[in-house]
Amino acid sequence: MKNLFPLLLGILFICNGCSKDESQPPNPNPTEGEEPTNENPDEQEPEMVTYFTFEALTNTGDTDDWVIIHDENGVLLDFKSFEFGDKFEFQVLKEEPHPDNFTITLFNYKNSVEGEMLHTIKSYPNISTESNWKHTPNAKANNEVERGSPLGSVSITVNDAISPKYQFFSDTGGFIQSDYGPDFEGVTQNIFNENISIYQEEKLFYSFYDSNNQVKYYSIENVSDGDEIILDYSDFQSYDSYLEVNLPQDSAQHNLLAVVNTFEENQNISVSNGIHFYFIIDIVDSDSTDPLKLGYLDAYSKYHSVLSLNNDTYAYSLVKFGDKPNEISIPNDATITVFDESISNYQFETNLDFQMQDVSWEVTEGERYVDLVQTNWNIISAPGSSGTIGDIPEEIQSAYPNLKIEDLNLTSTKLHLDFITYDQLLQVEFINPELKTYYNSHEIFIFKHSN
Repeated sequence: MKNLFPLLLGILFICNGCSKDESQPPNPNPTEGEEPTNENPDEQEPEMVTYFTFEALTNTGDTDDWVIIHDENGVLLDFKSFEFGDKFEFQVLKEEPHPDNFTITLFNYKNSVEGEMLHTIKSYPNISTESNWKHTPNAKANNEVERGSPLGSVSITVNDAISPKYQFFSDTGGFIQSDYGPDFEGVTQNIFNENISIYQEEKLFYSFYDSNNQVKYYSIENVSDGDEIILDYSDFQSYDSYLEVNLPQDSAQHNLLAVVNTFEENQNISVSNGIHFYFIIDIVDSDSTDPLKLGYLDAYSKYHSVLSLNNDTYAYSLVKFGDKPNEISIPNDATITVFDESISNYQFETNLDFQMQDVSWEVTEGERYVDLVQTNWNIISAPGSSGTIGDIPEEIQSAYPNLKIEDLNLTSTKLHLDFITYDQLLQVEFINPELKTYYNSHEIFIFKHSN
């Protein structure tokens, strides 16, 4: 018995402790001693909806860059500065109204080492909700091939030639040389050309535009340094087909650029390479040609064709890569009436049919490469839907005191007549920028506005 007493005493002590714990009332403050919290377990995060996504994939190392969003009425929705690699999701509360139609403005500021301050603004109205943009660099030329130094030169005489307006020398590597005149209409004479460079392939293509408005060519094979080549004009051949281009009958002088270069099947289309059928840079009026004739050969299917006409009041430009143009028709008697010159609500009327408009305002002070201060604002849009453009946010205007938005003047209305629509531009420029190419075809008419 003596040995059991300690054991019974221990059991009694344990039981007494258990009953004592069970008899205590529950703690009225179970979180006592824990960190306080303001969270309500029944309260959820507000649900957000993304209406626009923007990803910056262009170099911003030397510039300040902003993306600005206004609604269709010009009310500011949001704006952010961005650097390369940034990706923003612009959002609103799910229960709030979503902007179904808005304007995206890209603001770029560059302070160059030359002391220039350049502000470039581009606005794109009528952007649909849930658009996803990638802002990437402009495409660069990648098919241009440098052919090196010439192997030598030759002289070429053409007997009994109709006095030339233009002569062009080239090979598959590109343009070599051009000569202009003397243009004595219908006069027969001998033409002497010296120091025509030759290159690795040792052949020349010679195109001749005479004063009777006939365009012919001659291919010269196996030329060597120092050759004196004598041709007769009767041996020149006609092109297989011609495009005749009537210049506007407005009695104005124009700066003319006409280029046709063609490529072998194994050559990439480029700007500078290929055989040049034409390379004309001249000042002309409506009486200079009757009409302007551009020639093409059926043996080739890949061309780069350019026709540009420019004067003080308007400019026309057609650039086509690929097959030859079916026609080139410069608008005659094109008119424009501007009802509202403001950036916020530009309104105009024209007699031209077009697929996209690009309107430009500008203010410039100082001298280029010295102390130039310049602001350009372009609004690119579909015909008749430039939207209501809102103001640049005050924060941005304050950061760039030389912006001078209030001093901007309407400078030009650029109308894309063919090849690309506004929707197609947005697709290539921002939605699928991997489709960007330097070698874009276009047909543009530009009205120039005097300040």
